[in-house]
Amino acid sequence: MLGDLVGMAIGFTLGVVLRNSAAAIVGYFVVSLVLPGILALLASVRDWFADLQPWIDWNYTRVNLFEGATNTGKEWAMLGSTTAIWIVVPLIVGLLFLRRSEVK
Repeated sequence: MLGDLVGMAIGFTLGVVLRNSAAAIVGYFVVSLVLPGILALLASVRDWFADLQPWIDWNYTRVNLFEGATNTGKEWAMLGSTTAIWIVVPLIVGLLFLRRSEVK
């Protein structure tokens, strides 16, 4: 259930940041389908990124959450860091821009 909520939260965040339904849907598919492949390729090519990937790759930690592999404090910290990077920070930026925009 938490994995589904995180997925919905990233969709909501993209909607707030982009303020366009079509762009948010495309952005969600890019974040969910394209970006994990690019990050996995980068992790396989660069050794320094292989250690960093679980801390910044949202799909990597989400898969662990769905598989039930989030048992230790380190894995919960990885989930928290990816949530902060991909959901909290963009949502705050989107809400700040939304406060300044004109309602049409």
